[in-house]
Amino acid sequence: MKKWQKKEKKDSVLFGGHTMPRSGGLWFMPGDVRTEEFLIDCKTTDKQSFSVTSKMWGKIYSEALKCRKLPCLSVQLGDGTEVVVLDKNDFSAFFKEK
Repeated sequence: MKKWQKKEKKDSVLFGGHTMPRSGGLWFMPGDVRTEEFLIDCKTTDKQSFSVTSKMWGKIYSEALKCRKLPCLSVQLGDGTEVVVLDKNDFSAFFKEK
């Protein structure tokens, strides 16, 4: 199993969701992992840093909006560090509800 496949499987279990067929490569089933609240795009890199671009965020944001989910990026860096990226307003609203 490839590193990105392991990452998607791990995130689906951790976040209580499920992986999407063909890693979100179907236009009608976007994202890598889908949960009740989130549409997650999983990224891995062997480097010690990762850049989130406006284009990358715009893609997951618009896909999540169509699915009525909150957009999320889950990133694994080369040293094993894992971070999650959420829109600031979504983060605030999500945790105010909880």
